[in-house]
Amino acid sequence: MRKELYLPILLVSTICIAGCGKKTPDLEAASNATDIPAVTKEVETEITAEPTVNPTEDAEESVANISDVYPTATGMTDIAMGISEDMCTFKVPLNYVLAGGAYGEDGKEKTMEGLNSATTTVEDALAAGSFSTGEHLAFFTMTSLDDNTMITASLGTSDLMAWDDYKTTYPDAKEIGDENIPALVYHVEGISGNSLAIAIHVNEDVTLQIVYEGNAGETVGEDQLAQDLYGLITVL
Repeated sequence: MRKELYLPILLVSTICIAGCGKKTPDLEAASNATDIPAVTKEVETEITAEPTVNPTEDAEESVANISDVYPTATGMTDIAMGISEDMCTFKVPLNYVLAGGAYGEDGKEKTMEGLNSATTTVEDALAAGSFSTGEHLAFFTMTSLDDNTMITASLGTSDLMAWDDYKTTYPDAKEIGDENIPALVYHVEGISGNSLAIAIHVNEDVTLQIVYEGNAGETVGEDQLAQDLYGLITVL
C-alpha cells in the first residue's frame, strides 16, 4: 500500500534531484508523458518575520516559520492542489525548483507541461502560466538550488490509503492539528534516508502527505518543524 503511495512522488523526485546535480534525469521520458496542467492561486507575498496562519480558520494560531522550512527562499506564493477540484493550497518559495503532476481520468499519474523540468523554478512556472490552465496539481517534488532542502507532497484517496490506515501503518505517529483538520507526524524512508513526514486529513476521502528532507529538524527540532509544515497548508 505504501509503495503505491510513493509512485507519484518518485516520478517527479527524479526530475527535481537532477536539477541539484545529484542524479542524471531522464527528462525526455517525462516530457513525452501526456501532460495535464494545474490550477493555482497566484498570491505572491514577501517573506517577513510574521508567521503564516494555521490551515483551519477556527484552530489556534499555530504558525509556520517560513525561514525554518525554506531557509533560502526569496519570496512566497500559494499554489492550489487537488484531484478533481481544488482542495488545499500549499505555500511555496518562488526560487525553488518544482516538478509536479496530476491524476488523469484513468487515475494514473502524469507529469505536467511546464512542471517537468529539472531547472524550472516556481517563479518561472508562474510566468509561463503552468499553474493556471484549469487542471489540478495532485503531487510535486520541490528542491532548493542553494541548499539540500527537498519537500515532496502528494494527495492520496481513501481507496489507496484511508485515514485509519495511516494510524495503523504508523502506530507511533504523533497527532497534531485539531479536530477539524487533524494530522499525523511520523518517519518514512525518503530519497536521502529517514525523513520526517506528516499526513493531513483534508477530507474523508483525501489525505495530503508531506515528506521533508533537509536540516531544519536539527536546528528547530522535529516537533516545531512538523508544526511549520502543517502551517504551510490551507484547506479549502
